[in-house]
Amino acid sequence: MGTRAKIRIENGDKYLCSKYFNMDGHVENWAPILIAALNQTTPSAILKNRQLLKFMFDDYERDDYLDYLCEVDISDDDYKITIYGYEKKLLFEGTLDEFSEKYDEIY
Repeated sequence: MGTRAKIRIENGDKYLCSKYFNMDGHVENWAPILIAALNQTTPSAILKNRQLLKFMFDDYERDDYLDYLCEVDISDDDYKITIYGYEKKLLFEGTLDEFSEKYDEIY
């Protein structure tokens, strides 16, 4: 079994969609791709893109067994990113710019 991660997009407390990785889910593997994707859109555009939300919809029952959980909150028309490690240990919390400073250099 590989390193499991999930990127979950939320609007406040409302779950919108997620992307699950069951192999190679280390933050450094998906962070640069997430940063590039979020930099090319806005939270309001994500809310309007029903096809994206439908495509990325995934159940969230596997969250208890994740190595990493990344929550992207788009409720303030900005991105608030929170990353938890195993057993919900907080690893990062901040804006997209702060996330980029920490993880985009890996790409």
